[in-house]
Amino acid sequence: MQLKILLISRCAWTLYNFRAGLIRELLARGHTVICAGRADGFEERIRQTGALFFELPVDKQGISPAGDIKLFFAIYRLVRQHNPDVVHLFTIKPVIYGAVAARLAGAKKIVSTVTGLGFVFTREKGSWLRLVVEAMYRVALLVPQTVFFLNPQDRALFVESGLVSPKKALLLPGEGVDCSHFAPAPLAKGKRPFTVLMVSRLLKDKGVAEFVEAARLVRKKTPDCRFLLLGPVDTHNPSALNEQEIAAIQHDGAVKWLGRADDVRPFIADADVIALPSYREGLPRVLLEAGAMERPVVATNVEGCFDVVIEGKTGLLVPKKDALALAEAFCKLMEDAALCREMGRAGRELVLLRFDEKAVCGAIISRYEDISKS
Repeated sequence: MQLKILLISRCAWTLYNFRAGLIRELLARGHTVICAGRADGFEERIRQTGALFFELPVDKQGISPAGDIKLFFAIYRLVRQHNPDVVHLFTIKPVIYGAVAARLAGAKKIVSTVTGLGFVFTREKGSWLRLVVEAMYRVALLVPQTVFFLNPQDRALFVESGLVSPKKALLLPGEGVDCSHFAPAPLAKGKRPFTVLMVSRLLKDKGVAEFVEAARLVRKKTPDCRFLLLGPVDTHNPSALNEQEIAAIQHDGAVKWLGRADDVRPFIADADVIALPSYREGLPRVLLEAGAMERPVVATNVEGCFDVVIEGKTGLLVPKKDALALAEAFCKLMEDAALCREMGRAGRELVLLRFDEKAVCGAIISRYEDISKS
């Protein structure tokens, strides 16, 4: 069965970095792949895989009625033009607006993936914005034949809140990692500072402030260790750090901000520990990448993170918004090189067993084929 699959995400970057494996596997099996999202410089890389790419006007802002209506009709026209067998929607706006647009345009089968709950679901239950977004999800998730979630807590929240039918809500082990691409990386030989790396957009909800404060605490005791922050500014996210806060981090000097990188592997390879003190996650890819490259991790004991980290075996879990606990975890690993190596090896074993990209892609493609037969 040869299918035409339309993959829609917020931007080309997310399609290439998170779903290139799926794209390549679909093409290898003889399916036609069309991708769509906001153009951001990664569209040519998608085309180089053999897939098509079409630009969509995905607004970076929050709820923007004019921009969201524009996106709705752009998806409608794209589906009408290409008549795909399956439309697969990723990230918040495509999931919320794309399912209804695709159905009205005559899409045969629709799949949605809730990749994470985002800024809105870190707000208190009952807030007006959360109520609005929940209502939008409730309508949008009536349409797909399948809704994938990346961790059991997000699935349970949506099912218990009546946002999705339990029959169509399926669980994936994240979005998968190419364990040959993210290969084990031996630590650099020779004397160098103990290095902790955080890979994240510069968002308050990712725990950037706690990471900076933990770095200050550790460096008071061990001044020659390094704390690095790798990731882009995301000024349109409500949780984004402002210019003054970013300038303060750079001026303080406890953490060095490296900006954005297209390939995180050299940075992970240069680090002893990978940190993610986030307030909530879908299923954080960077922790999987770290595990695949045999690096121990320190993360918060929150949804998404505790689905990836085995406490005391592949890394350490600390309470969210607790810089002191974060600093103590860094110090524990800094003082025990053997434990770091042991956790790194266990991390790769876990990723190979539960989060390998091939298994994830196989599960998704099997679902495409199953719903296309019905």
